[in-house]
Amino acid sequence: MSIIPSPEAAAAARFASETSNHTMTVLHEDGLYRHLVFADPKGGFYRFDLVTWPHNLMLRGDGFSFAFSVYPTEDMFDLFKGSSHGDINPGYWQEKVTAGRGDVKSWSEDLFRAWLVEEAAAHEARFPGAVEAVATQILNSDDHSLEYQGTAEYAVASFSFGDFRLRIPAEWEVSFQDFSWEYLFACHAVIWGIRQYDAARKAVAA
Repeated sequence: MSIIPSPEAAAAARFASETSNHTMTVLHEDGLYRHLVFADPKGGFYRFDLVTWPHNLMLRGDGFSFAFSVYPTEDMFDLFKGSSHGDINPGYWQEKVTAGRGDVKSWSEDLFRAWLVEEAAAHEARFPGAVEAVATQILNSDDHSLEYQGTAEYAVASFSFGDFRLRIPAEWEVSFQDFSWEYLFACHAVIWGIRQYDAARKAVAA
């Protein structure tokens, strides 16, 4: 049985693959004022820039950008390194996002599927066959896609099984939003870029 990787694991694998040939170019460096570019010298997508100034960090990538800010920390590199614990820390870092907040989270098909499975199981005793009906009509159906919120809601609205009805809960009851791949990709870009920068400075000082 195949195991679907978590969004975090999928983003980590995607970042590693897309940036395997990236190198760093320092366009500007004056104390906390930095402009670093990370890109494949041969070209391609997924170039990203890290720009810092006191209390602020901006990541500009191909198709998405995020700005982070916090006080009283002056050097944002210190903030990310100190809170990374060896890996990204998307939950904590989202609190520091000042631009791009609308792109931090997006519709999660995995969370919606998990809710469908739990909802069907909770009603199986009262409506025998509910689990199989949900699996057949929605989860494993070629007629419906759960990849997007609109099509997922349509799949639920089209569901029919005797007196058993599905009701999508209000957002305050259950959230089907999870960290977007763009935001997770950006988190990996920030911490990886900082490590490349630190390694380059260490090599120069050696």
